[in-house]
Amino acid sequence: MKRNPIALAAGGTGGHLFPAQALAQELKRRGRSVLLVTDARGARYAQDFPADARFEVSAATPSLGGPIAKVSAGFSIVGGLFTAFRKFGEYKPVAAVGFGGYPSLPAMTAAALIGIPYALHEQNSVLGRTNRLLAGGAKFIGHAFPVIDKVSAKARLKSIEVGNPVRDTVAVLESVGFTPPDTSGPINLLIFGGSQGSSIFSEAPVRAIAALPEAIRHRLSVAHQVRENDLEAVRAGYSGAGVVHQVAPFFEDLPERMAWAHLVVSRAGASTVTELSAIGRPSILVPLAIAMDDHQTGNARVLSEVDAAFVLPEKHFTQEALRSAMVSLLTEAGRLEQMAAAAHGRVKRGASVALADLVEEISRKNATLKDA
Repeated sequence: MKRNPIALAAGGTGGHLFPAQALAQELKRRGRSVLLVTDARGARYAQDFPADARFEVSAATPSLGGPIAKVSAGFSIVGGLFTAFRKFGEYKPVAAVGFGGYPSLPAMTAAALIGIPYALHEQNSVLGRTNRLLAGGAKFIGHAFPVIDKVSAKARLKSIEVGNPVRDTVAVLESVGFTPPDTSGPINLLIFGGSQGSSIFSEAPVRAIAALPEAIRHRLSVAHQVRENDLEAVRAGYSGAGVVHQVAPFFEDLPERMAWAHLVVSRAGASTVTELSAIGRPSILVPLAIAMDDHQTGNARVLSEVDAAFVLPEKHFTQEALRSAMVSLLTEAGRLEQMAAAAHGRVKRGASVALADLVEEISRKNATLKDA
C-alpha cells in the first residue's frame, strides 16, 4: 500500500464499523489510502471494508467483570497498544480517526505517542466511554446527532455535528421515495434486533402479529431477522398465523429491505436510526435496555420527537403493546406516510464528505508541520 495512509480504528459491532467503512469509501474516492485497525469481533463486519491494509489489535472491556477480568482486559489493551505502536511505525499514517469500541483506545493512544494527529467520531447520542477517555487529545470530535451528552466543557468546544456516515449501499437508497400501502395491497414489515439481537425479538413480534385483526394480518409480508436458535419456532409461528414471511439469521441486503418496508420494528442503534433517516421509513423502536448510558433511548428520541418513530421501551415490549402500536400505525390513514416524511433527512446528511474534509485538513496540517 501507499505510505502515509489515514488510519481508521473501529471494532466490536457493526455500529462502529459501518460509519468507518463509509468514511473509507469517501477517502478512497479522493485517492487516499486507508489503514483499518479493528479487533476480532469487528473483523466479522469488515469483509467489504475498502482498506488498503488492515491489522487487528487485542482489545477488551475493562468496565465489565470482576477484578480478574479487569486485569485481563488491561493486559489485552496494553498488548493492543504495542501492536498499534509497531504497525503505525511501519505504515506511518498521516492522521487517524477513532470510531469507538475498545480497539480505538490502543490505536488512538499509539497515535498520540507517535505524534499522529487523531480525531474521533461518535455515532450515538451519548459520548461513549472510549471516546471520553480519548477526547482530550483529539483534534476534533465529530458527532452524529444534534444533541450529544456526557461531553466535558472542553471537549464540547471541539465537537462538530457532522451526521453519521452511511455506506454507499445506503446512500443510493436516499432518493427512493416512500409509497404507502394501498387499502387492499400487501403491507411490508421488517423486523430485526441488531447485532445484539435477543429472544424478545423472536417472541413478542410473532405473537403480536398472530393477534392482529385478520384484515391486517393477511395482508402482511414479513421479513424477520432472528437468532439461529429461534429460526424454526419463528417460522412455525408465522405459518400457523397464515402470514407470508422470510426468516433468516442475517440479511445481507438489510438497507434494501429497509427501503422495501412500510414499517420497521428494530432496536435504536445509531446506524439503524441513521439509515431510517437516510431512507425515510417509519419505525417502532425498542431501545436496548442494557445499552451503556442508555444511549439507544437518546438515539430513538432523534426520530420520536418529530413523530417519525414510535418508541416502545424494552420493559413494555410485549405482545399486547406491540400489537396495539401496529394496529394504530397501520390503520390510521396517512400515518405511515407522515412518519416517513418526518424521518427523511432528520439526521444530518453528507456526513462522509464533511468528515473526510475535516480529516484531510488535519492530515494536511500534519504534513505541513513535518515539511517545515
